[in-house]
Amino acid sequence: MIRLEGFTSVTVSNRTVWTFADFVNADGARTTVEITAGDSVRNVARDLDAMVAEIGERDIESEDEIEAMLGLSIEQLGANRVIATAVSGFRSAVVQLQAHSNGVSLTEALGGQTTESVPLYANINRGLFGTDRAPDAFYLMAERAREAGFTTFKCAPFDDVSPPSSPDRILSEAKTGLERVAAVRRAIGPEARMLVDCHSRFQRNTAPLVAEELAKLGVSWFEEPVQPTSAIDELVEIADEVPMAVAGGETGYGADFFDELVASRAVAVVMPDIKYCGGVGEATKSGRRTISAGSGFSLHSPSGPISLLASGHVSAAVAGAMPLEHAVYESDWRADLLEPAEIVRDGRLWIPIGAGLGATLNRDLASRFGRTWKP
Repeated sequence: MIRLEGFTSVTVSNRTVWTFADFVNADGARTTVEITAGDSVRNVARDLDAMVAEIGERDIESEDEIEAMLGLSIEQLGANRVIATAVSGFRSAVVQLQAHSNGVSLTEALGGQTTESVPLYANINRGLFGTDRAPDAFYLMAERAREAGFTTFKCAPFDDVSPPSSPDRILSEAKTGLERVAAVRRAIGPEARMLVDCHSRFQRNTAPLVAEELAKLGVSWFEEPVQPTSAIDELVEIADEVPMAVAGGETGYGADFFDELVASRAVAVVMPDIKYCGGVGEATKSGRRTISAGSGFSLHSPSGPISLLASGHVSAAVAGAMPLEHAVYESDWRADLLEPAEIVRDGRLWIPIGAGLGATLNRDLASRFGRTWKP
């Protein structure tokens, strides 16, 4: 039996609130998952509470039974992000609790071997929300990440672009964004790897034009120029035309979705997010299948320290995983929100020793910056 004890929301900034769900099982093991979902988080919490109540005292032998136990189809989960987030949190909680009860790390529970650390890349975007987001601000944030030991960097520079556009207008509309990317390149030097997230701000006939300009700046990753869940055919054509790898899939659910992205060649790198894709077990399955098919696997994780740590365990469990996303410098107290504190050093996440996640929320700090509540 698994019981949902409640939720904790921690306010990070006027743009970010991390929300966590706390679970306990019959053995007394406890774990926390992140269910951050913006303005939809109360609906996610409501649905998660209802799901746990529906399962009741029935035994859950494996987390991949939960969809069937709740009578949910893959199609429903792929079409409804609220339900997908709730199910993903539930499934992750089951894996983490079983790992804790069995006295093994989450990495081991996912079929991997324990490791001290996993590589990260620095997503500087969220740390820039408190600035004017001018190119100089991008330069300074990227420089700070470089000095901290990161060697791969990502930004989302195209705030000023909103589709629809046209080929004759797009480079003018993207001008400031391209200047931000150029500033990041100056900060990190010519050899560092640079990734650009487009947040689906382009179209079939505009994305290749922007990609050509990004290629001149040494960008090696073109993330979601269009939305993979709704425009996969357009993404296939874009991927065939642009001079760098296309990445994406952060809102997709289920390993089959990522298989389709790989088989269609819509992306060269899949980016499941454990909060939405079906949880840590489904992400691990997706990663292994993706790498076996010859494509890249890099988890999407611009979130709080619980999500990053769970994603770190997944990355450790998937041989050949690419660096994991880390949203840097959004809060100066972030590391202390975990006990033991989160350690990010020299561009790597250090994974604590212990059963399950190996860390818990710092309740004192969480109460200082947030609140505990029930749906």
